[in-house]
Amino acid sequence: MGLAVLSVLLMFADQRFDYLTQVRYYAALVVTPIQWLADLPKHLQEQVDQTLQSRNALLDENTRLRDELARQQYQLQKLNHLEAENRRLNELLNASSIVEERVMRAQLIQESPDPFSKRVLINKGGRDGVFLGQPVLDAFGLMGQVVEVEPFNSWVMLITDAQHATPVQVSRNGIRAIASGRFGTLHELELRNLPNTADITVGDLLVTSGLGQRFPAGYPVATIVSVVHDPGQPFAVVTASPAAQLDRSRNLLLVFAEQGEQDRSFSR
Repeated sequence: MGLAVLSVLLMFADQRFDYLTQVRYYAALVVTPIQWLADLPKHLQEQVDQTLQSRNALLDENTRLRDELARQQYQLQKLNHLEAENRRLNELLNASSIVEERVMRAQLIQESPDPFSKRVLINKGGRDGVFLGQPVLDAFGLMGQVVEVEPFNSWVMLITDAQHATPVQVSRNGIRAIASGRFGTLHELELRNLPNTADITVGDLLVTSGLGQRFPAGYPVATIVSVVHDPGQPFAVVTASPAAQLDRSRNLLLVFAEQGEQDRSFSR
């Protein structure tokens, strides 16, 4: 009871005469550091929470940006692929415009798993009028000929297959030869039984000669890349690089010649 009365008197005296102002000032000076220390864990916890929230937000934003970048890169790759595909289709269209015979576009869908056989599968078959021995081109030159016809697909033997032989002639001077495939390489042809005295040089263009009535004359076949003359041998060693992009072309042309040619078996 006494403490209550004393408290009331002190409050009255402070309000009326302002006796305790200095006491409150120094008391606050003493108490403030204690309050600050008491609140320090709370402030530290709030700062840690804010830091973790900011970090998590940054990680989430980083993940989102990475996903967006991956999506944009995928779309860019698709655009680049479509651009390249359109360019190849335009090249094929240009090639078809200079072929005098009727042509049909086909697409390569598979390669032979046999390492000793250079064959590819196309998405056109007997139902489309494909026939044995039918010439197949890409936008740059002769690819090969059809050797097996199925209802919906066909197998094409490439000109670099060791069993394939293409009658050719040098575009520059008309010299005729046979360009044959070789084992172990997709990018090389050889001209067999060409005399050492033959007028043939590196850079000469080989085109189909039309002999054998299998391939119409004038289609690009290959470019001479090597000519070796050995005085001790009767024939020169001549190699050529195919004009067709045998390992890259997917869009091809099937050439339709005269109807009678569909009945002939393919040449080798």
